[in-house]
Amino acid sequence: MAQARKMAKTITVLGATGKVGHVLVERLLAGGAAVRAIGRSADRLAPLAARGAEPHVGLAEDPRFLAEAFRRADAAFVLLPPDIGHPDPAARARALADAASAALQVARVPRAVTLSSIGADHSEGNGPIAGLHYLERRVNAIPGIHTLHLRAGYFYENLLAGIGLIRSAGINGGGLAPDVPVVMIASRDIGEVAASLLTNPTFTGQRSRELRGPRSYTSREATAILGAAIQRPDLAYVQFPEADVRAALLSAGFSPALADQYLEMIRGLNSGSIRALEPRSPANTTPTTLEEFAGSVFAPAFGQ
Repeated sequence: MAQARKMAKTITVLGATGKVGHVLVERLLAGGAAVRAIGRSADRLAPLAARGAEPHVGLAEDPRFLAEAFRRADAAFVLLPPDIGHPDPAARARALADAASAALQVARVPRAVTLSSIGADHSEGNGPIAGLHYLERRVNAIPGIHTLHLRAGYFYENLLAGIGLIRSAGINGGGLAPDVPVVMIASRDIGEVAASLLTNPTFTGQRSRELRGPRSYTSREATAILGAAIQRPDLAYVQFPEADVRAALLSAGFSPALADQYLEMIRGLNSGSIRALEPRSPANTTPTTLEEFAGSVFAPAFGQ
């Protein structure tokens, strides 16, 4: 038993209680890895600790805290934890990326997988994705580290924000143009891919890999799928003016600066400047369809 513990990989997971992170931690533990789970709340980390993860409670902006959590780790999973109310999201993203990168370098972590986004090839004009472009470059600059950046699509889970509108107005809507295909993905599939990469880290150098879900969906198609799952087959999608979208974001708790970043991202998706660059392949295709998500997650959340 002692020999098995000694040989187990030690993997540190930043954002362990998030949509991707908790799936990742569970898969790593199931595979026999020793997992250090980083989060801001001891209460939220407690279920992962009960499964065998080592909880590390602290702030992702603190490089000393992160360096200790990364120390002697065989690999790390890095992301930029969200804070929708932050008044300067661009500065916060840079600070988080700087803290994580400094900690990885001090701790001499040999490999890192980051959660990035499709569109992170651009340094500007892509809203909050610009922070992920900076993260990729900052981590890549660490001497000797091997990195793989997972450039994921639009999370299916973001569609849950439309439940209130559907209930109150009988429509779904947002800033995206109705017939623009968007790469969409289930967050759990990202966790599965990351777990596979971290338990068998054969990647070298600095690389990126897009994660494109099973296929792209337009907002009109997505709305029809959601409508079918909640027994509203005539559910329509409406594109709202930017002013209305901004007002909705502000009412949801977004800071003005982050709301403006999201509008910039929406413009990029609508214009096609934010788009997948890799040809579709088995390596970037993930299995969970929007139909599966609509039935297993969206419909129960809606109350069906």
